[in-house]
Amino acid sequence: MVLALHLASRVFSAVWKERHDSRKIRVGIFLLTTPAVWAQYSKADLTKLAADRFDMAVRKLNLRSDQVAAIKPLILSNYVEMGQMKDVYRGSDRSAAPKKDANDSLKAIDVKYNGQINTILSPEQAKVWKRMQKDWKDDLILPKS
Repeated sequence: MVLALHLASRVFSAVWKERHDSRKIRVGIFLLTTPAVWAQYSKADLTKLAADRFDMAVRKLNLRSDQVAAIKPLILSNYVEMGQMKDVYRGSDRSAAPKKDANDSLKAIDVKYNGQINTILSPEQAKVWKRMQKDWKDDLILPKS
């Protein structure tokens, strides 16, 4: 009985260690490939992504015509600026400093345009917009510092 418990404990420990190591490996692979994945979006891709997200925002937020007219150029400009930042990053040596600069710039772009968009939306629409933004952050992988 003691031997069986000892063996079960060792198997459990080995499985636990393997799972834990597997998570570390997956996180490491993710962090190493994130900049490469982020850099593969072209300006046309980002423009299409902006149009798709605008269309989704119109549907989910039930935007009025004046809101549509005000928000559409903001979303497009947001993604154009993100594309410009992507080009700067892609042209860099991709070391830690350019990654941090790109990440900081992307955060500033996000704050700038989302702040403007939030002033156009009603409080209820702003809550839905914030949830949409969280969902979208998973779609477009950005460089981590």
